[in-house]
Amino acid sequence: MSEENKLQVKKELPVKGLFKSFGLPRLIAVFFWFAGLDLMILRRTETNAVTMWQDFVNGVPVVTLIARTLAGFALLTLIRFLLKKSKNPEISDSVALFTGSVFFACTALYKSTNFYFILGVLAVTLVFAGYAAGREDLQAFDKFPFPAAVVIIALISAAMLAFLTVISVCIHKTFNTSCFDMGIFAQMFHSMKQDLTMNTTCERNFLLSHAEIHSSYILYVLLPFYALFPNVYTLMIAQALLVVSGVIPTVLIARKHGFKGLFMVFACFMYVFNVGIMLPCLFHFHENCFLPPLLMWLIYAVDSRKFLPVYILSVLTCLVKEDATVFVVCIGLFLLADEKGKKRWHGAVMAVLAMAYLVIMMKRLAVSGSTEMMMEQRFSNLVFGDNQGLTGVVMNVLRNPSYLFSLIFSEKSLVFFLQIMLPLLFLPFMTTKIHRYLLMLPFVITNLVIGSGYHYAAEIGFHYTFGTASLLIFVSIVNCSELKEETCRKLISVAAASALITSMALMTGPTLHYYENYVLNKENYQKIEACLASIPQDAIVMSDTKYLPHIAARKEIYMLSEDDIVIANGKVVMIKDINKYDFFVLNTQDGNTEDMVTLLKASGFTLFAESGGRILIYRK
Repeated sequence: MSEENKLQVKKELPVKGLFKSFGLPRLIAVFFWFAGLDLMILRRTETNAVTMWQDFVNGVPVVTLIARTLAGFALLTLIRFLLKKSKNPEISDSVALFTGSVFFACTALYKSTNFYFILGVLAVTLVFAGYAAGREDLQAFDKFPFPAAVVIIALISAAMLAFLTVISVCIHKTFNTSCFDMGIFAQMFHSMKQDLTMNTTCERNFLLSHAEIHSSYILYVLLPFYALFPNVYTLMIAQALLVVSGVIPTVLIARKHGFKGLFMVFACFMYVFNVGIMLPCLFHFHENCFLPPLLMWLIYAVDSRKFLPVYILSVLTCLVKEDATVFVVCIGLFLLADEKGKKRWHGAVMAVLAMAYLVIMMKRLAVSGSTEMMMEQRFSNLVFGDNQGLTGVVMNVLRNPSYLFSLIFSEKSLVFFLQIMLPLLFLPFMTTKIHRYLLMLPFVITNLVIGSGYHYAAEIGFHYTFGTASLLIFVSIVNCSELKEETCRKLISVAAASALITSMALMTGPTLHYYENYVLNKENYQKIEACLASIPQDAIVMSDTKYLPHIAARKEIYMLSEDDIVIANGKVVMIKDINKYDFFVLNTQDGNTEDMVTLLKASGFTLFAESGGRILIYRK
């Protein structure tokens, strides 16, 4: 053999060639599939693969391991043989390896709460999924019929909606919602139904309108539905439905940017399985749930240059909350920088009007002190002395950016950053068009900057990611669509896998136990509900935060906090305004309850109801 021929043979037998020659992808695919099945089977016997690893090993006999591996390999080999006359005979191995690695990762990370374990499994399995997606020409998946793709998207969206609804209801039924943010909305919607006001007493423990705290006028959209079904479950279901409905504009965005067939489905996976959008649905209720559908429709309208819907959706977005104007400003600036020709001015109009609305709302809210409170909560670590307000924040950051970076790039912030970016495979950064980073600005401001001091804004699962994650998804889809076709197909496939795997871990780990707990203790929880339901509707109630949302549909209800009691020498010595209330609802797990019971009895209160040693209700 000539030197030239030897060199040619050497070129044709890289690692990929060896994989094909020996069917290694087939073997790895079989390994992953059966390893995932082992996890599912042994989990039913409560054998944990990590904490009970020796028992797990004994549960997988060596003979069974070898026999099933050979059988699985033979089956895939047969399929490969039957496809030998097709254009891509190796496609069966690639599909098996891709789906097998994803399946194993999902089963391994089911109900996991260890982020570093999640990160490790995700990194390893995505290597194999990426290899599988990259070893064949995936153009054939473009031909998957559009109606069939829509059906798949509808089914996975319906499944996510069902999951969110069931879990959020169980969280409430097991008394794991609280005054903030479930109780205030429960009382507010009751007030809206009665006289169209947003009045609450539990939000600040005195009568005021929620509109004096936040300009969330968009909530009136849900009032007709609440009027028909007046309970907190209506709000929970509406929240999940609103958020999941954002997949509709996501389909239109993906299709507009050239995604077809299964790749359009994969693009929508980044929305349906995005933990930054779906997981906050399980934290009570919040007006920010309007942001995902509104922003996805708004950015689609901007992307399509349909300016009447742009202005309508911009107004609706601003009505969600005063700080939602940040999204409209950034989208307007994006349009201003992106659009060529005379239509560019629409972006400037959007940004200017949104900023004007923000200024007006902040001045109005300043009357009730809400503006000052929010600034103190959100930016307390960025202001000092005379350098207060938004102007002070901006000038302090410009004069000392090193301090800002020290806040943002902490270990906690980096974990949060990875939780947001991994499901998107870091696609928001895969662009050289600098103006697209304007759509990432809300993420930087809302989550990283504010989150450095106000920790809820930089924790996965709270409503501060509803809007920021939506814009990141749009940027991911657009950036990916502009890559080479082959690269785009591979990346969107792996991004879909990453979103699915991440959601399987981060959405099941912290939440499924609520469902299991309710099923096991349903009767006890129903007895507590019966105790609470026996309190007269017109009574003035002081309640523990966990029980308050269940009885908030009344004119006057107040949250029991340390501000309502006086403590001396470690004991409660006085309950402020004790005679103001008709009923006290106490949590026996609160360390102050015993002292409070003594004081209540001394003031003439008697035990009205109790259940399971968890709740005590005293009546005047």
